[in-house]
Amino acid sequence: MFWAAEAAAIFAKEVRTEWRTRVALSAVGLFALASLALVALSFGDVALARQGSREATASALLWVLLFFTAATGLGRTFVQEAERGTHWALRLSARSSAVWAGKYAANTLLMIALAGLAAPLLLFLLKAPPANTGLLICVVVTGVVGLSAVMTMTAALVAQASAKSGLLAALSFPLLVPLLVAGVHGVKAALGLGNASGHWQPALGDLQVLGSYAVIAVTASLLLFDFVWND
Repeated sequence: MFWAAEAAAIFAKEVRTEWRTRVALSAVGLFALASLALVALSFGDVALARQGSREATASALLWVLLFFTAATGLGRTFVQEAERGTHWALRLSARSSAVWAGKYAANTLLMIALAGLAAPLLLFLLKAPPANTGLLICVVVTGVVGLSAVMTMTAALVAQASAKSGLLAALSFPLLVPLLVAGVHGVKAALGLGNASGHWQPALGDLQVLGSYAVIAVTASLLLFDFVWND
């Protein structure tokens, strides 16, 4: 009960702080808009005529957008605490696992909101309608859950480093390769590449990988965060 209250308080603090400053929202929104504008300029007049090329391009660009947007917006999760000196207050007021859980929940909410806005717009720009919308949502949300867990943990590591710029993407990418590969294949199946009827069966293996990865990432982060936070 006390742990849940601490995590909820951290989550509420993150939401209030972000609503007042809009630092992460601005970074995430501007990066997403710039990326989508570049996609529109690059592919607006290009006919992706080869069979499957449209779906494959949309799948890859969606996860590129989500990964680099997360690296841009979530990198300040713990850096801002160190810069303001508020990390000492957090250490005294809440357990380390509750701090991680609250920040992770806020990051996941932000990324799900971004995915909900950016994915439909990206697919519209590339003229790649999903063959199975439910499968697409399931793949993206499950992937975002694991992506946010890794990004939250590596953001805590980056906050301890003297040179913070660019470290989050460099540290996170090797850990996220299995998730990104499964996510790309899952989105391809949802868009109908090799799955014109839109069945769930071709993507079940990718969903299992994404789900297992999310469980492992959340569990490992909770177990290891105490060493990072109290170092």
